[in-house]
Amino acid sequence: MKPAPRIFLGSLAAAIAVLSLRAATAPAADDVVLRAMQDELARTTAQLKLENSAPPYFAAYRVTDANESRVSATFGSIVSTQPVRHRQRMLAVEVRVGTPQLDQTNFVSMAGLMGGLGMQSPLPIDDNYTELRRQLWLASDSAYKQAVEQLAKKKASLENKTRADDSGDFSSATPTQTTEETAPLAVDLKAAESLVRELSGVFREFPAVTNSTAAIEMGEHYARYVNSEGTRYTRRETIVMLVVMAVTQAPDGRPSENVSVHFARTMEGLPAKAQLLAEVRSLGQQLTAVREAPLLEDTYNGPVLFENEAAAEVFAQAFASRLVAAKRAVIENPQIEAALAQFDNPFMDKLGARVLPESFTVVDDATRSEFAGAPLFGANKVDDEGVPTREVKLVEAGRLKTLLTSRVPSRGLLESSGSRHGGGPAPSNLIVTSSDGLTPEAMKAELLKLVQERGKPYGVIVRRVVRPQFRLQREQAPMPSRESGRIEPAILAYKVFPDGHEELLRNVEVSGITAPAFKDILAAGNQPTVYHTPFVIFRPGTMPSSELASLAVPSLLFDDVTLKAPTGATPKPPVAKHPYFDKESAR
Repeated sequence: MKPAPRIFLGSLAAAIAVLSLRAATAPAADDVVLRAMQDELARTTAQLKLENSAPPYFAAYRVTDANESRVSATFGSIVSTQPVRHRQRMLAVEVRVGTPQLDQTNFVSMAGLMGGLGMQSPLPIDDNYTELRRQLWLASDSAYKQAVEQLAKKKASLENKTRADDSGDFSSATPTQTTEETAPLAVDLKAAESLVRELSGVFREFPAVTNSTAAIEMGEHYARYVNSEGTRYTRRETIVMLVVMAVTQAPDGRPSENVSVHFARTMEGLPAKAQLLAEVRSLGQQLTAVREAPLLEDTYNGPVLFENEAAAEVFAQAFASRLVAAKRAVIENPQIEAALAQFDNPFMDKLGARVLPESFTVVDDATRSEFAGAPLFGANKVDDEGVPTREVKLVEAGRLKTLLTSRVPSRGLLESSGSRHGGGPAPSNLIVTSSDGLTPEAMKAELLKLVQERGKPYGVIVRRVVRPQFRLQREQAPMPSRESGRIEPAILAYKVFPDGHEELLRNVEVSGITAPAFKDILAAGNQPTVYHTPFVIFRPGTMPSSELASLAVPSLLFDDVTLKAPTGATPKPPVAKHPYFDKESAR
């Protein structure tokens, strides 16, 4: 699955949009679209040339057919049914002018735009060869003219500055021809409606839940890619996403929310209905308990155990984004250059350094489709540039060995690792293991040992952290910061006392999860949790894109984490009671 380039997410619709499901039926034996792409690409490379300007040295087309269906419900009632919510065919054109050492890419103009890559435009959904050729011709012409202009600006900009990274703008790759297809997706809207109606109806049992929704989105996408080097691939994938979200509001007005998310290739691949109902009921019970739980009285600084899903989410938010190569762009506007400096990846200077405890290994493996019996959704034969995927050992014995790369080289990383997804390199299936992992019981015992050694009255276990991509609402609070170590708030956090008993906390803000904090992890579990999450890819001058990645991460015991109650304005609770639970009103 390749989610569309969408960014954040303030509602369920937006949350699901970040994983926009692109689809179409399987192509006919005579694929008119692919034939038009190949024919026009040959003409583009042979004829596209302006006077006094060089022709493209590289060109590529990517055409994606899209289709998706979606149903949603709240409180036992269907809100929307969209049998074909999104049917389109999108073209991305890549034209490179200059040389692989210096072309128009990796350059941000005065207007703040990145030149020359992935210009997208709609194509007709009819397989009309003549019209498809015309649209490809127009898009190629526009991309070429812009590339020539951007290259001239880039060269002028470089006359007044020294390029810190002289690794070039594009690396070579052996041409490949690949076909990847999964089984067609059978869309049963009636079954989907029945399931979300029943799941959302569970919240009729929980007066503490003020807002809730359940939704299923089903989609199939068919992508075609050709480039001037001879690489070609076609890929058809399916995905089903089930999201259940709910919100409560404490007596002091502070909201809390929780979410259950499942991905599958088919409807039948989702968990059984009985399991889903039990999960949603547990979600309601958790929110009811959270509503009455206390806030932290004082700021807590000390050891924190992140278990299972919470550990995977923390790793995704604070560490995984550092595992991709980030080439510093040539930026024409000094003010934009200063603003974008904050997005530099500090791990570009950490190759060979220890970034995790010596027992840790981290690999990214797009060749795997499962881990410990659980499905992984980042599996592909080739990446979005047609480069074969492989296992990439990122961290070995705690030391950073390499980073994930596309065909854009950077300092010390000159070849693609087959990791281009969407707008740039991104994880596919990220697997974290520790050679001396402990059982869940031993992890808790280790936490309590630290509590006793440090003379603290209690330690803290976090079992769930807010997933920023799936939220019904967002509090007025500072955005998480990788540099400050602040991540999304904890949903389920517990004080753990020396005698082993636990007390639930509410609205716990988390900070101190910096790069050194990962290096100083005290212990890890022996049972990695498989977790799926959108990975946001940001390149200066372009819109962020989002790709679904799978992670397998064990529980993690951090040495020194800061936890505190939230600050800032608090919304007021509803004045009147929920009408469904207002028994006097019902009479």
